[in-house]
Amino acid sequence: MIETIKNNYLEIKISTIGALLTSIKDLKHENEELLYQIEENSWPFQDVQIFPLIGKGEYLYKNKKYEFNTRHGFIRNSSFEIENKKEDQITLIFNSNEETLNVYPFDFTFLITFSLNEYTLNIKTKIINNEKSKDLYCAYGSHTGLKASSKLGKLSFDKEIKINPLTKNGLISLENEENLKINEIDLKKETFKKYDTIVLRNHYSSIILDNGFNHLVKYNFNDAKYLAIWSNMNKGDFICVEPWWGISNYTNELVNLKDINEINVIKNEKEFSYSFSFIYKN
Repeated sequence: MIETIKNNYLEIKISTIGALLTSIKDLKHENEELLYQIEENSWPFQDVQIFPLIGKGEYLYKNKKYEFNTRHGFIRNSSFEIENKKEDQITLIFNSNEETLNVYPFDFTFLITFSLNEYTLNIKTKIINNEKSKDLYCAYGSHTGLKASSKLGKLSFDKEIKINPLTKNGLISLENEENLKINEIDLKKETFKKYDTIVLRNHYSSIILDNGFNHLVKYNFNDAKYLAIWSNMNKGDFICVEPWWGISNYTNELVNLKDINEINVIKNEKEFSYSFSFIYKN
């Protein structure tokens, strides 16, 4: 099911499968679409909510092996219910069940709220640990594809960029850290043929996307420890700038869940929030 929220500036559509964005339209400027719309032979998705692990989901917990059959966890394919809804705000909810317990042995509640404030889309996720006797271990992130020209688009940062390229098997390479000594990345396909995915330690207060069409987008990722930057290396006018509260594995070694790098330990509940602010250029 597709749900819609709107104000005088933006109209947002969200699928209840995965709590994923499917459309962001600028109502003041000819309903221009600001979210990537799926192109043939390019990325077959538009958005991903990442939970409970980033990247490959294979781990040990209490000496038992668990594994997800999808990258970035299972919440992206889960069916959410509507917790509450207003014209400019919606909260979706998902509760763990017998199926999720088979791959992730924790009783949890996942709530996500999309709300509008003029040209800003705010997204807040709350993860509640329903276990009374044990900590919940998880990572969280977002993987939203915004429309951006692969010829004219660029990302600007307020500091020089130091990156850890993601290896072809989806692992973080600490040994190959590069200080690019630039504060701008163009979105030409050559960039992503060279790096595939760029992972940054998030120390940036200002991140601006010039989408190469008619808009600037200001990202606010608050306390996300890492950012990943990715686009299809061959085709597609979009960019994913992904806040990560956690990180992909460094090695292929099967490790205990609590020992995964940058794992979040949730005793009761924890909130994660980020936003996109859209600015019409012309």
